[in-house]
This record gives sequence, C-alpha cells and structure tokens, in this order.
Amino acid sequence: MPLLLATLSSLIFGVGDFAGAMAARRTPAVTVVVGAHLAGFVGLMAAAPFFGEGVPALTDLGWGALAGAGGSIGIALLYHALATTRMGVTAPIAALVGTAVPVAFGVVIGERPATLAWAGMALALPAMLLISARRSTDAPSLPAVVYGLVVGVLFGLFGIVISRTSSASGVWPLLSARGASVILMIAVARGSHRPVVAERRAWSLVSATGLLDTTANVLFLLAVRAELLSLVAMIMSLYPASTVSLARLILGERIRRVQGVGMGLAVAAVTLIAVA
Repeated sequence: MPLLLATLSSLIFGVGDFAGAMAARRTPAVTVVVGAHLAGFVGLMAAAPFFGEGVPALTDLGWGALAGAGGSIGIALLYHALATTRMGVTAPIAALVGTAVPVAFGVVIGERPATLAWAGMALALPAMLLISARRSTDAPSLPAVVYGLVVGVLFGLFGIVISRTSSASGVWPLLSARGASVILMIAVARGSHRPVVAERRAWSLVSATGLLDTTANVLFLLAVRAELLSLVAMIMSLYPASTVSLARLILGERIRRVQGVGMGLAVAAVTLIAVA
C-alpha cells in the first residue's frame, strides 16, 4: 500500500507541475505559488477533520513550517528557471538531485532496501533522465545547471524534513508547511513588486495546481511514514512521466522515442521496488 500511495503521489505531482507551468505562462511564478499554496491550505483545512487527529506537537508543526519554507522557494525557483532557462537542463538535474538527497540520507540513517529494490532504484535513475529529455542543440547554460542543483537540494530537503514528523500529527505538518510557504511567498512577492493575487484568467489553473500538489503531498506523507524514505523518494522521482503525457495529450507535444523508453523503464522500476 505505501508504494501504491507513492506511485499515485508521483503521478499527481506530475499533473500538478503541468498545471503550474501552464499557470506560470499567465502570471509570475511567485504569484502562482502564493495562490496554489493558499488553495492547498484551504483544502487541507477542509480535509483535516476526516483524518481524526488531535492537537499536534510543536516540533511537528516546526518541521512542517521548515519544510514548507524551503519547498516554496524551490517551487518558485523551478517555475522561474523553466521560464528563463532551458527546461531540458534544469528539470532533469532538479529531479536527479532531489532524489539523490533523500536516498543518500536514508542510507546514512541505516535504511537497507532489498536487492530487488536496489535494482528498481538503479532503473529509476535513467528512467527519470530519459523521460525528462528534451531535444536541444545548445550547450547547457550555467544558470540552468545552478537552478537545477539548488531546486533539487531544496526538494530533497523537503522530503527529508517532512518525513521526520510523527504519524500522530496527521496532516497538521502539511498545514504548517502551507501556512509558512504562503507567508514567505507573499513577502517575496511584495519585495519583488510582483502581484500577490493572480489574474482572474489564471485562477482555475492556480487553484488546480494547489489542490493537486497538496493531494500529492498528503499521499507522500502517508507513504513515507510506512515505507523507507529512499524507496518512496525514488518512486517520486518518476513524476515527469505524467507531465510529459499531458503535454502530448493537451499541447500536442510529441513524445520522443527516448522518452518512451524512459517510461518503460519507469514501469519496470516501480514493479521491481513493489515486489521487493
């Protein structure tokens, strides 16, 4: 069940990224993050009673706030990078580093996946890079590489920090994370003279982005509390598969042969991890 939750989370993350990228074409990235995370906060508030948790510990709220602050900076930087640098450079580097950080942390704290799981993780790395591949004749630019590294580290740290919260805290750490990210991004928007509220034409996409991202985070949190962080993080790294598929279905972008191979490897990777 935890690995199924991780797989669903990965798919939904990819859909949310697609919606966020579309919204960022209409309004500044920081504005998208403010609106999306506010929508996610409201959605979590409505869903929290169904999880039946009591009062969370302050440490869990603190972990959530820390994760939310770092994660929101990572998302804003990612949207900015995708709008100003080569997507085919930034995205795969961010995905690779964002996976390597929690996997390395898991190994350091003593996680020891089974042999088949290691084989699946080994397949997941090339799968992720192949799925994210874009045709490009230009050499990778330094800003695109730097953005990818920074975003990847921030995303990886988000996974590590949020996984430190206790199961008894339920979804409250995510509420804390969303609250912290909204406050921080409003401050960033004000400081950079960007609008806090998205244009009306972008509201639906921004709201969808927030609800999808929040749903994916809830599934990730449930998965990582019941399974090894390294395994969950590796499955999560395959989220570009749904983004690429939506780009094909909605935008008419062609799925290259190398991306199709990557998707096949992704299925094999998840299967190996699941049966381990």
